[in-house]
Amino acid sequence: MSFNHNDKKSPESTASELLCGRNPVSEALAADTAINKAWILKATAESGRDRRLQDLEKKLREAGVPVLTVDRRTLDKMAGEARHQGIIAQIAAREYVNSWELIDAWLEAGKDPFVLILDGLQDGRNLGAALRIAECCGVDLVVLPERRSVSLDAYVARAAAGALEYVPVSREVNLSRFVMELKKKGFWIFGTAAEAEKDFKACDYRGKTALIIGSEGEGIAEKLRTHCDLLLRIPMWGKLNSLNASVACGIVCFEAARQRQEASPAES
Repeated sequence: MSFNHNDKKSPESTASELLCGRNPVSEALAADTAINKAWILKATAESGRDRRLQDLEKKLREAGVPVLTVDRRTLDKMAGEARHQGIIAQIAAREYVNSWELIDAWLEAGKDPFVLILDGLQDGRNLGAALRIAECCGVDLVVLPERRSVSLDAYVARAAAGALEYVPVSREVNLSRFVMELKKKGFWIFGTAAEAEKDFKACDYRGKTALIIGSEGEGIAEKLRTHCDLLLRIPMWGKLNSLNASVACGIVCFEAARQRQEASPAES
């Protein structure tokens, strides 16, 4: 799926990513188009919300799309000259994949997948850089949380510099549940943490591997940390005690890629 992005910016996205109006949003839902988020006109004491807007909001929420209620001025500014009819949706720069369809197919074929889980990244540049790193390191699948994360918008696509064409990306409603299912299928789960005792180079990434990188400020969510088989640290010798999320991702992913390539010389 491709889109013709342009440089005209709205408050949240480029104009080419925004669907304005009830029919376009309804058609996108019917076609299972990946929608990052939606903005809908909030009801006021003077003006309630008509039935069709209510139905669209219900369908969006049932599809797992984050919905923001905003005033008419916000919608007018986002839509520009387009007619928004009280609703705007932001489509993804690329369709998300189904995690388990890919993972189960790989396992059935005897492949040991390398899965990268990005927990709650909020900076599009970090996500774009992480996707580019994933492509360079042979990561098989990148997984994002459905909420609490920047989405695959045009800004991320530009930062990824072409990686979105090659790296499958999925979204999961519950990362903890997703990780627990991976463990049942024989995956080793690694997570990065500044206070961890295990050096990232002292780990074995050669089998079925999932690496979790936490958000820029909070790191890996506490509940998700409890499902990690090992927490890893990246040694640092300066005065700062943390790294940019995409930098940490690159350091560990390239070590994992090195080990995995050495274990499979015929494929390198």
